[in-house]
Amino acid sequence: MYKWLGLSLLLATSAFASISILGPLTGPTENYSYYDLDVVLEDDQYITGFGGPETQHTYYEYIYMTPDSAGDDFRFSNYSSSLQGSAGSTTDTQVLLYDADNFDLTNVITNMPDIFNSSSTFGWGGGQSLSSGQGTGVGEGAFDGLFDLEEKQYLVVFTSFQPDALGSMDIEINGPSDLYFSTVPEPSTYALILGWLLFLYVATKRRTD
Repeated sequence: MYKWLGLSLLLATSAFASISILGPLTGPTENYSYYDLDVVLEDDQYITGFGGPETQHTYYEYIYMTPDSAGDDFRFSNYSSSLQGSAGSTTDTQVLLYDADNFDLTNVITNMPDIFNSSSTFGWGGGQSLSSGQGTGVGEGAFDGLFDLEEKQYLVVFTSFQPDALGSMDIEINGPSDLYFSTVPEPSTYALILGWLLFLYVATKRRTD
């Protein structure tokens, strides 16, 4: 019985394994925080036809993030990655921030984000400056942006605009306040949790009968 209980717990936990977060880590000053994220782009979340034919997939992962206080110079940097798309390996990565309170998750990526790293050719035109609060980028390579954030919840989307790109990316986020991250379980996760609770109820009832 306990073997199946352990398996159920493992499955429920693995549903959140696409993004792992380490932090806050010690920063250079008292009110400065570092976070290290490992993001895995898997084939379960994607949109089709973004910048290409309907057969082309743009994969993504997302997480909710809330700064402890507003501030500027929050830096989002992808310092390494291992991504493979239909055109081969790529260093292109993107970070997109949406206002979580005013955004429909079904329109992720296809709608322009509130904040995103700039690029000269990809996305929504690119070329944003620091003065506009949109951050800076490094062309079609890994993102490295400085953002002005408010004290509110953001939907943070990690993706690559290269066709069919899957794989992992290592990301550092640092800034002048703590950040709080949260995820919303997908329907399949709710089913796993419900199944585990039902199993636990039946197992407990049998022991007491």
